[in-house]
Amino acid sequence: MSDLAFLSTGDAPTASPLARALAGAHGLRDLSLLGKLEVRGPVEGLAVDAELIPVTPRRALVVCEPERAAALRRGLPGLVVDVTAALAGLELEGGPELMRRLTDLDLDALPAAGRFAGVPALVSRSEAAYRVFFPQELGHSVVEIVRDVQEGLA
Repeated sequence: MSDLAFLSTGDAPTASPLARALAGAHGLRDLSLLGKLEVRGPVEGLAVDAELIPVTPRRALVVCEPERAAALRRGLPGLVVDVTAALAGLELEGGPELMRRLTDLDLDALPAAGRFAGVPALVSRSEAAYRVFFPQELGHSVVEIVRDVQEGLA
């Protein structure tokens, strides 16, 4: 068996695990409901019509609109697991001052996997913000820490 389809329900989550924690937050955007596919296999040179976040030469996270996840999953090479429900995500506006208080990762070497707000995470940078994906069950704690650090910088 080369496919782990039994792990994926095929249904995108309908409620974010971060909704309550993010109520009233500024400078934070919930990315939890985006489709997230973990690709294992050769990922160098992989062409995909979605955001591709390389983790290692043989592992990457593909982030897409939730309705596209199933079709992308079928078309990607290697072992592909839908981790949409397993990972929560945040987009943080703010400069490196905020990030330096939340992670020891080298911000010039992103994307990278490491600790963010005390939990394992995958951190990348978009043009205007940082994007962080982490286990959804730790989401409330992560958001509280980020909001506390934001408040301390205000």
